[in-house]
Amino acid sequence: MKTTTKLILAAATIALLASSAFAQTAGNSLTNGPRSPGPHGPFSASDFDHDSQVTRAEIDQFIAMGPERSVGMVAYFDQFDLNQDQVLDESEVASVQPEFAFDGSDANADGRLTLAEVTDYANERLYRQMGLGEFFDLIDIDGDDTVSAEEIEAAHVSGQLPRG
Repeated sequence: MKTTTKLILAAATIALLASSAFAQTAGNSLTNGPRSPGPHGPFSASDFDHDSQVTRAEIDQFIAMGPERSVGMVAYFDQFDLNQDQVLDESEVASVQPEFAFDGSDANADGRLTLAEVTDYANERLYRQMGLGEFFDLIDIDGDDTVSAEEIEAAHVSGQLPRG
């Protein structure tokens, strides 16, 4: 074999392996789950000024950054299940924005999402079952439009907000 042909075959092999690894990594996100936003879930991610409390303005800003944050995961699933068969097939999964909205919910790692899988995943965290605005209202015990460090801790203790 000529050197040029060997180089072309080597480059093609490397490109094929790289694209396979990329596809595998991308596909695994549905199975492996999202990165943790921090020890207080969405409250860690929305505490923009890092003062250990979250105001209504901060949670509203965080919700505005992603349409999946305004409703529970099951309601968001329904928006993409165009044929209403309780399964997001490959093309429906590809249309989900943001693409990480259902990361972690593909329990059997088949690249498709069933309503049962998403429901089971959502049931692991209360905040996945409702919009974050509604969750904020639930945790804001005194109704002052600020979820304090004490209210976050109370949510941890009561089981409404798992740690990590």
